Amino acid sequence: MSNRPRSKQSKAAGPRTRPPGPRGGVTPRSGTSRRPGASARGAQPEASTPTATGFRRKVERASYPFVLRLHRMPRWLVTVALAALLVAGLLAPSPYGPVCLGVVVALMAWLTYLAWHQGDRGRRVIRVVALALGCAALILRIAAT
Repeated sequence: MSNRPRSKQSKAAGPRTRPPGPRGGVTPRSGTSRRPGASARGAQPEASTPTATGFRRKVERASYPFVLRLHRMPRWLVTVALAALLVAGLLAPSPYGPVCLGVVVALMAWLTYLAWHQGDRGRRVIRVVALALGCAALILRIAAT
């Protein structure tokens, strides 16, 4: 006989199983999807916001395939690639460092512009501060050469 305490689950109940749902046990809110702009019924998403006109609409339509491709990539890959570009931009020698940092800042500016209408004032402030810090780092790297 073992000294281990007996399980509170009776043997008649059978083995424990995970509840149905996506991997990780987290169930999405109703109508949400991993695809940006996708509706709950799976219809083709619209590339721009309904109120977008002029230049913003053109930028959103042109950016949609790239954003969709970026969204379909594994999150860890995008994070590691951006972190590598940031570190290379800060530490690499003169001709390569500012270029890597410029790519990161340009990507930040592009995504900030696309996401500007989403979120409250606090999120917008955080985006602008992050972009300003990236621009300052880029200017300092260029000035240091």
